[in-house]
Amino acid sequence: MLLKNESTPSQSGEDLSSAARAHLLQMASGIILQQALYAAAKLGIADLLNGSSRTVYEIAAELSVNEAALLRIMRLLAGQGVFRETASGTFINNDLSHFLRSGIRGSFRSLIILRGSESFFAPFGEILYSIQTGLPAKEKLYGKDLFEKLKDDPESARIFDDAMTDMSE
Repeated sequence: MLLKNESTPSQSGEDLSSAARAHLLQMASGIILQQALYAAAKLGIADLLNGSSRTVYEIAAELSVNEAALLRIMRLLAGQGVFRETASGTFINNDLSHFLRSGIRGSFRSLIILRGSESFFAPFGEILYSIQTGLPAKEKLYGKDLFEKLKDDPESARIFDDAMTDMSE
């Protein structure tokens, strides 16, 4: 006899299990999407697409990057609703990619570049160290805290300042 809260394997239970597995996999893949957004922001792809559609060949040539690799990233982002593929290998900005542009109100470009940068991103690879020791991974990696590192790294400091400026707007 089953209690009210107990269940037996059923189609709805299997659907729930499948949906839960898919959701967990999507969450675990977040790093891939985050780094794809970082690459697009760092390369300034949304700025290149401002007002017109362009082929991956044109974008890759202008940025001096590998066309096939760029196509994979662009299709990944378009599949997530960032950019729109208007024809095979041809992309245009949309509502989301608009906020990857530089110099516009509400842009997240600098923040996404910060979050993909070595200074911000690398310590997450040391999360177990922080959990095991209670110490900041940044200090393990760099021998200093973030603000001390920024004093010694003008490029990282500029990225950090730009991101904070964008966030305050």
